[in-house]
Amino acid sequence: MSSTPLVEPDADRVEDLLRAWSKDALQAGTVVALESTGQLDDRGQFRWLIRLAGEEKEFITLWLTLRQRTIHVEVQLMPAPEENIEEVFRFLLAKNADLYGLHLALGPESAIYLVGRVPVGELTAERVDELCGAALQYVDEIFPTAMSMGLSSMYRRRRRNS
Repeated sequence: MSSTPLVEPDADRVEDLLRAWSKDALQAGTVVALESTGQLDDRGQFRWLIRLAGEEKEFITLWLTLRQRTIHVEVQLMPAPEENIEEVFRFLLAKNADLYGLHLALGPESAIYLVGRVPVGELTAERVDELCGAALQYVDEIFPTAMSMGLSSMYRRRRRNS
């Protein structure tokens, strides 16, 4: 693949950055896991998974994919809504206007995702913190309402331990 020589040095830098960043986050309990295949996937891209401990969702999985010049960020918010679809999309579209760093999008099988893009050279530990914080905040804020509206027959809100 012609893009391999261009992304491999960036992949090493991103790997080092994420490993260093995750040490404190793992100890704090915000990050549950950081995983990487350490090799190109079938699309010629390197990928990392950051699993976060959520409140409304037990786990929030943030995928970082190294593309030729950017890091693509992706979090599955919820499966495709099955009920009140128009109302769910109206709610999500209204929420989308207030989001920063990540935005809502339709993904495979009409699932709802939070997505974003960061230029490779701008990825820092602080930016990873911001992306993880945004994912946690937006999932906690949007997930319960969207699930209650779009999958009400299947969704029961998590009870917080007091």
